[in-house]
Order: sequence, then C-alpha cells, then structure tokens
Amino acid sequence: MILTHRALILPLVFSSLLVGASLLSASPACAQATAEKGQPTGLRVDPLLLAEANEVWRVIASPNNPIWPGWDAAGTPLLLYLPGQQDILINHPRPPDGFVPYDGPVQFPGWHILLKNGPTLIELDGQNTSKEVGGIQTLVVADSLSSLRANVSSLLQDQRPAADKVQSLDLWDLATDPYGQLAVVTHEAFHVFQDQKAPDKGAEDMLLLYYPVLSVQNNVGFAQEGAALKEALHAADPAAFRRAAVRWLAVRRDRRASLPPKAVQYEDGVEFTEGLAKYTEYRLFQVLEGRQPGSAIEWAQGFAGYANLAPQRQGLTERMVQNMAGTINVNNDPYGTAPLRMRLYYSGMAEGVMLDQLSPNWKSRIFAPEVSLTSLLEEALKPTKAEVDQALQEAKADAGYASLVQSKTKLAQEGHARAEALVKEIEAGPGVGLVVDYSQLSSPKVGMGFTPFGITLIDGERTVFSQTLVRVIFGKEGEVAEKVAVPLLRDTGRRLVRFRLLPSTTRADVEKALGSSHTGGPVNDLVLDFPGATVKAAKAQVSWKGDDLVVVMLNGGKQE
Repeated sequence: MILTHRALILPLVFSSLLVGASLLSASPACAQATAEKGQPTGLRVDPLLLAEANEVWRVIASPNNPIWPGWDAAGTPLLLYLPGQQDILINHPRPPDGFVPYDGPVQFPGWHILLKNGPTLIELDGQNTSKEVGGIQTLVVADSLSSLRANVSSLLQDQRPAADKVQSLDLWDLATDPYGQLAVVTHEAFHVFQDQKAPDKGAEDMLLLYYPVLSVQNNVGFAQEGAALKEALHAADPAAFRRAAVRWLAVRRDRRASLPPKAVQYEDGVEFTEGLAKYTEYRLFQVLEGRQPGSAIEWAQGFAGYANLAPQRQGLTERMVQNMAGTINVNNDPYGTAPLRMRLYYSGMAEGVMLDQLSPNWKSRIFAPEVSLTSLLEEALKPTKAEVDQALQEAKADAGYASLVQSKTKLAQEGHARAEALVKEIEAGPGVGLVVDYSQLSSPKVGMGFTPFGITLIDGERTVFSQTLVRVIFGKEGEVAEKVAVPLLRDTGRRLVRFRLLPSTTRADVEKALGSSHTGGPVNDLVLDFPGATVKAAKAQVSWKGDDLVVVMLNGGKQE
C-alpha cells in the first residue's frame, strides 16, 4: 500500500491581486446580521477565485460539455481554501460540520456557497487536487496567496545566490495569471470525472522506483519527442502533421525499448491521469476563444478577454518542449522524479491534441483498462516499417542530437554525484539522526505517504523521499512520521528508514523526549515525540549508535 499526493508545487507562480474592495466582504448591514448569527463575516479566500471557477463552470457544467463529451461537472462540488484561514464549499450537498451559508455580494450563480473559518480541511499550501469531502469527491483549489507562498518557499530553497534570484525575478512572476487559474480549475475538475469513470486506472507511484530517471538515452529521446510533438501541433498541412507524428512514434518506440516494463506502465498511467487533465486545459483555450467573459473576471489583472487564446495554447506547447527537454526547473530538483513526472503531463496533453485529428472517437475508448494514448495513436497512424525506420534515422541524424547526448550525459554524472552526497548528508550529517530498523519484523506491511515529485533513486535498494512530510507505516507494528519535511532515506536491503532531526535538536532534547524507561530492554507501546518527528511501535528497542538514535521494531507487541 502506497499513499501518495496528486497535488504538487509547480515551478510556475500563481498568485492574485484583489479585485475590488466591494468584493472583499459583505456589506455593513449584511456583516452585522451575519455576525449576530455567529457566522463568518466575509471572504478571506480571494473573490477572484470564485469568478475564475464560475467561468470554467459556464463551460463544463453542462450535459453538452464541449471539452469532453459526457463530462458534466454540474454535480461536482468545489472546495476553495486559504490554509488556516477559510474554506469555501460550493454546491456541496453534505458539508462537514462548521460550514454556514454565505449570502454576501460575491456569488457563484446558480449554486449555494458555504463558509468555514479556520482551521481548514487542508493546511498545506498549493494543494490543487481532488479529494473526498463529506464522503463526496470534491474539486480542491488553493487560494492564490497559498500558491504564491509555496512558490516563494521553492524560490528560497533554490541554490543560486540571492542576487541571481532577485535579478531573474520578474514582476509577472508575482502576479496571478487569470488564464492559468482557469486552467487549474479545469484540470482538477477533470480529475473528479476521471475518478468516476475509471477509479482504478492510472499510475501507481511506487512504479517510480523502477524508472531510470537519469538514463541518457531516455532523456535524449524525451527531448526529441517534445520537438516532434510541437511540430505536429503546429503543422500546416496533413502531410507535415503525419511526418511529425510518425517521428514522435518512432522515437518513442526506440526510447521505450530500453525501459523496464514497469517504467512504461508508469508513463502510460501518468499520461492518462495527468496528461488528459492537462489536455483539458488546452481544449479550454480552444473552446473559450471568441466567447464573452463574465463581468467579474474582467477586473483581473492581466485578463484580456477571449478573442484570441492562441498565446495561451502556444504557452502550453512551449512549456511542453521545455519540460520534455529538461530545461525548466521543477521543484529545484533536476536529478529526481519531478522533471520526469511533469514532462508526462505535457506529452499526454499533446497526444490528446493529435488524437483529435486522427481519431475523433478516441475519448470514448481511453477509459478502457488496457488502452493508452500511445496505443490509440499507433492504431490511428498505422505507420509502415519503412516510415518508422526512416523517421528514427532522421531523428538521430538531427543537428542537435550530439548536443543532447552530451548534455544528458553531464546531467546523469551530476545526478549520481548528487544522490551519493544526499545519502551521506542523511547518514552522517550534523545533528541527531533517527533510524527506524524494521529488519526484525517477520512480515512487515510497509506503506508510505509521499509525493511523486520528491523522489531521488540512489540504487535498486535505496531511495530518498523529500519535498513534503513523509510517513512510513509498518502495518500494526508501528509508524514513523515527519513533522517537518526533510529528506528521508528508505533502504529496502537493510530494511530501515532514516533521516536527521532538525539541526537545532540536541542529544539532550532527544534524551528528554525518551525518558528513562525507553533505553535498555524492549518496550511495549512505544510512543516518541521528537522535534520534527514522531515514532510509534507496538514493541521496540531503543539505543544510541554514535549520533544516531536507533529504534529497532520487534515482533510480539501487544495487538488490539
């Protein structure tokens, strides 16, 4: 069992400016009446977010949804949240306790709005996702301030000198892109539809442990695929489109021939889940073009209507090329799984756009268990062997091929060096280390909570998980959970997990948390609460090994 987040911190900055004082709270009379009822008195979540969600709902909340036939989002509830401050539920039939009706001036036409001031259902920043709320799958979108804080945190962790980061910071990096927000709402709403149509289809994130992230051949192939996809999306005639599409397929077949089957399975799964959701963003910018926007969104900074949305589609295409070539920064980690996962968002998007031209009924087939975007394109293209051979030969004869090989070889060398340095830092860095050894358990059922955007593969047995709070569960035998996100090493060969506690944590702090009863012999019902982490075990033995506190989990603990 692996528990994972679908949400992520994007390298792009989404923030927002307020759209007018009259929208920030209820009128004085309304506020007084609301206060007398003991209810929230106004919106803390950016009102512009409601306007953006409403723009999307005008398109997708219909039996005749032009983005995807059969997808009617009218029954999908929305959760908009500002961490620790306020939740807004829209169109939710069974809200959790604490939500009260909102009757202020900001409206979501045709739907009811409920508010609850903090604590919020989600406390983490930037979680644009879908999750069950009150037993119903609900679209979740973070307030722009939350997304901005997440991205500022990422910027602060960027290893470049501060002066370089300041020099490269553009004003528009700090502003909300209203078109980007429309895309986020559409993307996450589609996930709810996907979960209804094919709840068991998609990528299992544990498959990432079989993926050769730093493979030179694989990364060169991805870059060439991105170039071919761009050429196909920009093709001026059917012949040029086919040449580009066949070249993409030839490179993909060649690239995938060297991958383990589980890696290919992972690609197909992410392209289905996230690639199709990214495709709905592209389609949104086709469907909206020429429409009349609602009056509220016209107040948004940077909004210029829907007369021409080619720049938005072009922007998605350019980000596809950058991600697939590995030239864009994803979570400040060029060597881990974050760049890989993000490029599959965009490759899946482009494959969907190509299928619109090649096989108009493809949307009715993609939810079948064994069907992938690649298999549908292979079926639609039906290239001859001669076509594929020639296309692959041309791709490898491309003027930029040698340069790609050189840059991806350098990336692999730097990545392996970084991985070993990361392990050394976890195993022998400053401060107190925490080691949880589960090698004595007869048959541990190990589950993990992590983000697929924060994995670094060391070798076949060792993996580092980072970017978010990591939790490891050993069935009924116990668990270890981070309270502060730090890199955690899992070693399946030695059957242990380890990480370092906060730098400010001293051995005396740990001894105090241990108490006198936790050292020496085995302890039943062990509960340890350290700065930055907690450990629970049905039975365990605790001891010091140098600067590391070692918790050995044992069989025979008290079971419920």
